[in-house]
Amino acid sequence: MLVHLNKLFRNYFQFILIFIVVLPFKGVAQLHDQNWIIGSGEPYKNPIPGASGEGIMQFYFGPELSILLDSTIDNSCYTSFTCACISDKDGRLVAYTDGHNIFDNRHEIMLGGDTINPGNFWAGTLGGSYPLSDGAIFLPIPGKKSEYILLHKRIEFGKVEGRLPQYKCDRLYFSSFHYDDHLGRYVVSEKNNVLIEGEIAENEFAVAKHANGRDYWVVARRIGRPSYYFILVDSSGAHLHHEQQVGTAFIFDDLNGNMIFNREENMLARVIPEEGVELMEFDLCKGLFYNPSIQIFPDTFLINGNVAFSPNSRYLYVNSILHIYQYDISQRFNRRYKPILVGSWDSVLIEDTYSTLFFVGRLALDDKIYYTVFGTNGYYMHTMHRPDAYGKACDFRNHDFRLPNYMNGGLPFFPNFRNERLSESDCDSLSQASSMAAGHYYYNTLCRDQIRLSSSDPDKQYQLELRLYNMEGKLCYHRDFTLQEEINFNLAGVLPGIYILQLFEGGQLKNIDKIVVSY
Repeated sequence: MLVHLNKLFRNYFQFILIFIVVLPFKGVAQLHDQNWIIGSGEPYKNPIPGASGEGIMQFYFGPELSILLDSTIDNSCYTSFTCACISDKDGRLVAYTDGHNIFDNRHEIMLGGDTINPGNFWAGTLGGSYPLSDGAIFLPIPGKKSEYILLHKRIEFGKVEGRLPQYKCDRLYFSSFHYDDHLGRYVVSEKNNVLIEGEIAENEFAVAKHANGRDYWVVARRIGRPSYYFILVDSSGAHLHHEQQVGTAFIFDDLNGNMIFNREENMLARVIPEEGVELMEFDLCKGLFYNPSIQIFPDTFLINGNVAFSPNSRYLYVNSILHIYQYDISQRFNRRYKPILVGSWDSVLIEDTYSTLFFVGRLALDDKIYYTVFGTNGYYMHTMHRPDAYGKACDFRNHDFRLPNYMNGGLPFFPNFRNERLSESDCDSLSQASSMAAGHYYYNTLCRDQIRLSSSDPDKQYQLELRLYNMEGKLCYHRDFTLQEEINFNLAGVLPGIYILQLFEGGQLKNIDKIVVSY
């Protein structure tokens, strides 16, 4: 058996002298997610008493949440299932979309921003809900001033083998825009460029900051398959970087779930009611999932599922239209574990007609999770006030506050813009540090049936851990060991294939890379 490494593993441990250059974004606010835009720019024909019946609502997460309603806005925007927005680094609103058009900070269709996602569904739903949940993500273009990119998914008629609906998400586009100093407004630079064409899961779309603290990973999934697309957004734009087969996704009628990263962005959660709740760890440098787990979802047949992490990433909250459950992430491999019911719909109807069932839950900047109402006529917001607390101490409150206007379900989602580079990452491309080291360990010999790990300093001992994951994210090889001079690992029981090799010291990931095992 031969083991081929695509590069040497190198890491410096002792007598390290580092001269650090402070990065320009260090301490900068990075408040691109300070505003949420929801509601409609067109008058609603049947408002409840006391509501305006018209106007875009702007949630502003300052010292306290403030909700601004501008009833003078008259545009065709109808944020519903697709609901995305972006602010500048200081928290000033820049743009938003409902899946039909891109709107600017003037609440007008941006110059060149009309007709994104062109097709039958665009034409048939204009002025109403674009029927694709979590269908768009805004990001600042790394390294560019006042330049942004929008990744957006199109839904169109078409059959997918194994599912009943005669429509599907068939394209993932990107559009970009910038601030034009001469015109004094934002202008679209390019629009509806195809990134992916195929069968794309409608509701599963997520984004995380790259380990270098500058770029972004955007993740989408194939319909009915555990196959994930990884798009890298860097200073040159958006590019399909790679695909990965991992986990357990198998339902083709996968229209009623979502996926989201935690705040550290080292773990992703996803739910499809019929499949269950899946968690996977994430390598922010390589853009790879590993170590997946699957748990039951008690409300398998209750239409909708949604996941949201607690701020400290200890708990995952999974809701159906009727219930909210708290999952302890430390128990994700415990087959006997049962989640805790922390919230239930209290049967309240608005005007004795409209329900307040649960739909989308999002963790906000104020460390609360806000839940929208399932269906139209959403005049109330449910709130979880202490999601870091165990059990019902998380303080979930039904119809916690009334909105000044109605909304229709969707909420925007974002990466954690305040995550900086991982200082221990081997892809820390932003670091301008110089270093001197008296010793290091490395892979310097490839032997039959084994990997040899060597140290250049035999007087030092390192307590290390080696893990090998296959491309489905399953742990295939694991060793805890002490390295002093040299050690060999016998891989005779490892099947030929591509693996992710990880090396830890003191519980911290020090190196990661791909290896190919072949006979």
